[in-house]
Amino acid sequence: MTQTEQKTVTFGDKTYSLDQQGFLDPPQQWDEDFANGMAEIQGIYGGLTKEHWDLIWYLRKKFIEEETVPVVVLACADNNLRLSDLRFLFPTGYHRGACRIAGINYDFMYSTNFWLTYETTTIPKEDYKLTPHGFLEDFDQWNERFAHLIIREWKLSQGLTDRHREIIGFLRDFFRRTKNIPTVYETCKANDLDLDELNELFPEGYHRGACRIAGLPIFA
Repeated sequence: MTQTEQKTVTFGDKTYSLDQQGFLDPPQQWDEDFANGMAEIQGIYGGLTKEHWDLIWYLRKKFIEEETVPVVVLACADNNLRLSDLRFLFPTGYHRGACRIAGINYDFMYSTNFWLTYETTTIPKEDYKLTPHGFLEDFDQWNERFAHLIIREWKLSQGLTDRHREIIGFLRDFFRRTKNIPTVYETCKANDLDLDELNELFPEGYHRGACRIAGLPIFA
């Protein structure tokens, strides 16, 4: 049984229920035993360090007190982490690693943050079939006009640049070949992209910004 097919997971003498994507649901079940157990499943051996816990508690504070999940570039900036540091700490990534260990469930991340960032949209639904989160339903339906419409939403003064096209081309080629979405670390490394430039090019972040504008499916 794969992690995304699991309905429950047991650590010690406590059993936790999970959603279809393998995230804690309901999130009120979270405790430190869950974090430690899930960390081992995620390939973090030897226990969670202070650096792990600093980010975990940061995410939980954002989740509980502010009812949001920061995009990866902001989480790194707030915690003085480079993307390579985050990758080292959480080898399965930000959402599927750090956020999962912190007990934030999938529906919250993509329903709550969708409401915050995509409350309105300028994309004509008669031209493009979109998911409730504003992503293209069909990868092959993408064209450059779709990218221009997203850029218009972001109100970027220079519009769709060659640098945008370079990143979009990489993302689409990677997904076409592998049927997987590259991690933010892979994308940055392959395109000599740092956090400042990523945030400038894609102000909605990596998944809801770069991947969405490239026509990649949500969290494939």
